[in-house]
Amino acid sequence: MTVGAQAAEAVVQTAAGGSIRAGVWTGVILAAIGVISLVVRQWGPWQIIARDTRRADMEGMGRRIADLESRLDRQTAAHEVKLEQERAQHAAELQIMRHRMNNLDQCLTMLLALIELDPAKARESASRVRQMRERQEALEVAEKGAIAAARIASPTTEEI
Repeated sequence: MTVGAQAAEAVVQTAAGGSIRAGVWTGVILAAIGVISLVVRQWGPWQIIARDTRRADMEGMGRRIADLESRLDRQTAAHEVKLEQERAQHAAELQIMRHRMNNLDQCLTMLLALIELDPAKARESASRVRQMRERQEALEVAEKGAIAAARIASPTTEEI
């Protein structure tokens, strides 16, 4: 006798006034068989769904990684451009400082030479050196202004 036939016989006995315990056990067995058959039938589709989900997760992570890499590359390029601009500005500022030091050295040397030639004309010599120094300072201000204008006019990283 098969399991299905036994289950049917137990249901008939219970309906005819037989033991309720046999009917309960029959119901439990039928439910267990149903659950097992459901799991067996759904196992393949569950595996397909799980595989597709893992694949979608991996593809999503791949896209996110590619987006982050491209963003990092853009930031790196912008940072390199900014560094080059700052290097050029610092080089120009150093050039101005060197030029100023050379001017000061030249003025001091000239003043000493004029005083040595004629100590009586020291006041006049100092006045000439002071005028020369004022012209040099005006030129230094213009150079600093040019650097400041270049800094303001330089493109920002968003414009590049």
